Amino acid sequence: MSIEVITATINDVDRLRALRLTALHDAPSAFGAKYDDEIKKPVLEWQERLKNTTWCFVVADGVDIGLLAVDRADKDRNSDCWLSSWWISEEFRGGGIPKLMLNWVEGLCAESNWKKIGLGVWPENLRAIAAYKKLGFTQADKPLPSRSIPGLMYLAMYYEITKSS
Repeated sequence: MSIEVITATINDVDRLRALRLTALHDAPSAFGAKYDDEIKKPVLEWQERLKNTTWCFVVADGVDIGLLAVDRADKDRNSDCWLSSWWISEEFRGGGIPKLMLNWVEGLCAESNWKKIGLGVWPENLRAIAAYKKLGFTQADKPLPSRSIPGLMYLAMYYEITKSS
């Protein structure tokens, strides 16, 4: 099986939309966004996402099976970049794909001279927390208020890039 991580281009609007909706349908409680809201968004909004955020697709034998977004982190994120929308199709979980995706992120970080990667995860998403810890992410001391769902708290997790990473 051939698995590759590729960077999305501005021409990947339909592909991004389809994969993001698949992720939200597959794991509705894992994300701040909701399928019913996202499906209504116009093409222009999806195009803006591709202009303002760096996305990757994970492709297994020509089929999209994963997705990840990387943005420059806001100052209050305590990191250089922020990951979101991290998703891998159920049948491919547990097979080392997150490490391939992290390697892709590290390449972006090298290009931008970023040293610290951050992400947010819901506290009850124990499977994701375990996967991030396995990759070397560490958990922040206390939960933070969600920007996407007011009233909920998320756990921030961080990954420090070292020369040996």
